[in-house]
Amino acid sequence: MRTFITFEFDKRTKEEIAKVQTLIKENSFKGRFKHINNFHLTIKFLGETDNETIDEIYEELIKNFKDINKINAYLKGIDVFRSGNNIKTIFLNVWGEIEKIKEIAVRVDDITNKFGFKRDNKFIPHVTIAQDVEIKIPFAELKGKLEDICIDKIIFDKIVIMKSEEIDRKRIYTPLKTLYLR
Repeated sequence: MRTFITFEFDKRTKEEIAKVQTLIKENSFKGRFKHINNFHLTIKFLGETDNETIDEIYEELIKNFKDINKINAYLKGIDVFRSGNNIKTIFLNVWGEIEKIKEIAVRVDDITNKFGFKRDNKFIPHVTIAQDVEIKIPFAELKGKLEDICIDKIIFDKIVIMKSEEIDRKRIYTPLKTLYLR
């Protein structure tokens, strides 16, 4: 099964992200826009993984994250990952206790590497809103329109191992294992 490790958002945060997404949609010709239930902050994409490996990774996460407290964050401003001149991904920037988020990502990378998963070269905390987007206006203008929007008071209080599957041509995420932070 296809899996990843993530921080999930609460309902309020997902609704606020959806409002930002709507503004981007209004300024786009087309794109693949994430469903509101699928907003998250990916810590590590695993890809194809069996149940036994998921269980073993989860046990390692429990051992290695006893000392990690909840993390405070907020989302502000948009940016892009490009492929040549094309916009591959539009995302929200993550701010707040970034060093703690990065520390968790490094630890998760170390743990999963023991199970044969490739290390991530560079972890950039972000929340994907849309992919393969064609916008109607220059990106700098779109970015300027959204620069004052801030989604605050986000608390990451759990790390989730998530299953990703396509059902009826829709991407569905299902929590497999949840580790609660202190």
